[in-house]
Amino acid sequence: MFITIDHLTKDFRGRPAALNDLTVDLPQGMIGLVGPNGAGKTTLMRILTGIIQPTKGKIFVDGQDLSSPGNKRLVKRNLGYLPQNITPYDNLSPLEFLDYIGILKMIDNKHVRQQQAHTLLEQVGLEDVMNQPIGGLSGGMTRRVGIAQALMGDPQLLVVDEPTAGLDPEERMRFRTLLAQLGQNRTVILSTHILDDVAQTCPWVCVLRSGRKQYDGPTQGLIHEAAGHTWVTPPMTAPPNNATIINAEPTPNGTRYRIVTDTPPTGSVETAPNLEDGYMALANEY
Repeated sequence: MFITIDHLTKDFRGRPAALNDLTVDLPQGMIGLVGPNGAGKTTLMRILTGIIQPTKGKIFVDGQDLSSPGNKRLVKRNLGYLPQNITPYDNLSPLEFLDYIGILKMIDNKHVRQQQAHTLLEQVGLEDVMNQPIGGLSGGMTRRVGIAQALMGDPQLLVVDEPTAGLDPEERMRFRTLLAQLGQNRTVILSTHILDDVAQTCPWVCVLRSGRKQYDGPTQGLIHEAAGHTWVTPPMTAPPNNATIINAEPTPNGTRYRIVTDTPPTGSVETAPNLEDGYMALANEY
């Protein structure tokens, strides 16, 4: 599915616009949606999923205008959504919960619905606990229930909000692998603060700031924003001035800093940038 966002604005009373005349085209595949808190990411996802309406502007999905009720219903049938804080019914098992979601998605054939639920729970590694109450599962398992429910009905548009937040490293790697597989034959919009998740899974990235588009294009292009601006300092006793500090490495002789700047301290060594460097270079307009 290809998504066109055309001059989209969302105002909330008494607050700055959450989205401010946003125009962007999102291709099929894995798309990273990043930006600071308050950038408008969640508002955009809530409009895409039909939870709220924009103040102005339109969204087109494969050319279908979502402002039309008929088109919106058609798109919702091909939509899967994993919010940041999913709250499945604790007394239901994963299998029962997915069956319930299947009913909501109008999968009327019970055999087809339950077969799909079994397949998805196996895909996300929950086959051993599919009949246990969700309330007794770990946080990582609950997130896996969330991604499984989003996939009921085989949606061609999948919107996921901070899917790896709070997960241990092994669970994060499992989720990244699963999302990358899903993005091979559908559009997946991944909203996250964890830039490494984007670097590992998304060939395309959109950066929002204050409700506006700051960058939209290949992930490699965002990394290139920091080319010629990324340095590693010699060991220092104090952080360097006029630089954005990416990370710090203590050494016996002081702290070595990875920085983004136009004026590196004497003795600094230029290094190849990564996505964090590019994101911060863009944010600070180096």
